[in-house]
Amino acid sequence: MSAPDERHGHSSGEEKLFDDIREFLTEQSADRIYEDLSEAYAFASQFVDRELRDIDEFGRMLRALEKLVDDIFGATEDPAKRAKMAEILYIYGLAHYSLMQQVFGSSSDAKSDDDDDDDETSRPLVIYDVWFPSDIAIERAQDGLYLHISDGRIDISLYLGESTHERGALVDLVDHWEYATANTGPIDREADLTDSVPLLTIELDYSGSELVDAHDHVDILFFDDEGEPVVRMHARATDLRAIVDELQSSERGGSL
Repeated sequence: MSAPDERHGHSSGEEKLFDDIREFLTEQSADRIYEDLSEAYAFASQFVDRELRDIDEFGRMLRALEKLVDDIFGATEDPAKRAKMAEILYIYGLAHYSLMQQVFGSSSDAKSDDDDDDDETSRPLVIYDVWFPSDIAIERAQDGLYLHISDGRIDISLYLGESTHERGALVDLVDHWEYATANTGPIDREADLTDSVPLLTIELDYSGSELVDAHDHVDILFFDDEGEPVVRMHARATDLRAIVDELQSSERGGSL
C-alpha cells in the first residue's frame, strides 16, 4: 500500500522516492516498462471514460493542460491535436502515478514468507487517496443517500442507495471501525496537504469496500461498479466512528 514516508505526512520521502524510481528504471528493460505502462494507461483510460468524462472539473483540467502544451510546443493551429495531447498527458499522469504506487507501495508493507508466491500478482489500480477525512456528511437526495467524505483536497461522494443498509455500507463500515479500534491506537499526526489544491469531486455508487491494515491506521478501498478499487481512504478509528455516527443519525432521523 502507501509508502511509509508518504504515510508520515510526505515530509522527507521525496529523495528516497526518486532513488527508488531510478533503481526501478535501471532494473527494467524497455519492453517490460512498456508492458507495465501500457496496461496502467489502459486502466486509467477506462477510468476516465467511465468516471470523469462528463465532470466539469475534468474539462477544466484538460483546458489547463492545453495551455501547458502551447507553452511547451508553441501555439498550434490544430486544436484537435492539442486537445488530444492534453488528454494523453492527463491519462499518462494517472497511469504513472498508479504504476509507481503499485511498484513501490508493495515494498513498504511487511510480508511473511507465505506471501512470496504472490509477489507477481497484479496489484489494484488506486486512483485517488483521501487522507484522514476532516469533512463528513450525509446528503438525502431524491434518489437516496449520499455519503460525502473530504480531506479538503479530494471530495468523495458515495451513493448508498435509499438507505444505509441497502448496499451494506453501514455494516461494512461498522466492521472496519471495529477492526481499527481493536488494532490501531490514537495518533496525533495529520496528513500534510499544505501544498495540495482541490482536485475533483469523485462520485461512486457504493459497491463494497475492503479494509487493509496500514500499521497505525487503516486503509479502506472503495470499489466502483466494475469492482475496481479506485478510491483509498486512509482513516483512523475516530474517522470511522464519525462516519458511522453520520450514517446512524441519518437512519434515525429519516431526513436531513
